[in-house]
Amino acid sequence: MTPTVVFAPVPPNGTHQADYTQLVVHVDARVISATRARRSVNGWLCMDVGDRLLAGEPELIISNPICWRVPIHWTSPTKGILAHHICDVLVDAVAGEILEPEKKISEIMLNVNAAALAFRTSVA
Repeated sequence: MTPTVVFAPVPPNGTHQADYTQLVVHVDARVISATRARRSVNGWLCMDVGDRLLAGEPELIISNPICWRVPIHWTSPTKGILAHHICDVLVDAVAGEILEPEKKISEIMLNVNAAALAFRTSVA
């Protein structure tokens, strides 16, 4: 992806200057769908992380690389979602690969343990 610089015209002094301007960005890239990104994360969670984790609704992040940001929820079979946002997993939107999977596993485990401790103290 080639970075593009956008120049916004600045009105001359003494004319009315708006606080906001309209910006339209065009990115020409073939990316995986949000559904596929979510499925990939759910498969990775089940196979490599744990069975009580669920991928949330992906958001496309225009960066280098273009990626999907997928929130991770901690769930219970009897109580539903226990924690709505354990962490975010990034999926390369072009290649479809999870970025930094080992680092994310550690972050997920740490955050689930903290959520479990908070959950136990709130129930007790």
